[in-house]
Amino acid sequence: MAAIGGNDNVAVKPLVKHVISKELQLYFERICSAILDETNEEFRISAFASLRTDPGLHQLVPYFVQFVADKVTHNLKSLFVLRQMMQLLAALLENPSLYIAPYVASLIPPVLTCLIGKHLGSTSADGPEAHFALRDFSASLLSAIAKQYGQTSGTLKPRIARSCLKDFLDSHKPFGTHYGAILGLRGISGAAGVQTLILPNLKAYDQVLKQGLADEHKKDQAERVALVLLQSLELLEKHSANMTNGHPEGAELKERLTEAIGEVLGARVYESGRAGLVSVVLDKDAAV
Repeated sequence: MAAIGGNDNVAVKPLVKHVISKELQLYFERICSAILDETNEEFRISAFASLRTDPGLHQLVPYFVQFVADKVTHNLKSLFVLRQMMQLLAALLENPSLYIAPYVASLIPPVLTCLIGKHLGSTSADGPEAHFALRDFSASLLSAIAKQYGQTSGTLKPRIARSCLKDFLDSHKPFGTHYGAILGLRGISGAAGVQTLILPNLKAYDQVLKQGLADEHKKDQAERVALVLLQSLELLEKHSANMTNGHPEGAELKERLTEAIGEVLGARVYESGRAGLVSVVLDKDAAV
């Protein structure tokens, strides 16, 4: 199953007919066909419902996982296919009868691809921002996987966090990748991750944001990233100890915020007028 391992140059088709019954083989083929039928929403809904509830699919799990890996690898320009693959994984994870733990390591690469991939979908066919919904769904899926299986694999969350942090800090990556990386960090590490991984890097990231907001072609995407960063700080505010130290006001406060997290986010935190939000930015050692 080289395709699952992330080797894009090798496509291995599952030899379902040699391993499982004809009945299961037929089921697998029909489910895969229905999921990818863009013309029949009813078929797709029924297929996902079956995957979520059917108790007899144990033997098919590795084949579905490989199917997802293969389709994601070879259909990066089709948001429809990528969405269907993420929904397929979500359905499998929701099925209480399936034992998914042995396949978690193989689930992560396609989910990460749909979360932080550089170019997802076709701008001409999907619109310039349609990929953000896919990244949102992939982030929720990744968070669910980490929450459910993070305890059984001590390296799962740190590996995902490192991957997301690396892409967030890479100024050469597009804003879509930065957006997905921030969502991934937040979903994996929660408020503690925001404090230790995102907050300390905001000042350096400010230049990237300013350049994006000043570029007519990148402005909308940069704005989305600024919004998700502000929401991350709000999550930190929500989970921080409910105490605020005295801070300056007016121009001095705005200057302190700018020094801490840069001009773009510093101005937005200042304009919010929220003492708690100011404190989580300026009191970086506050307990979470």
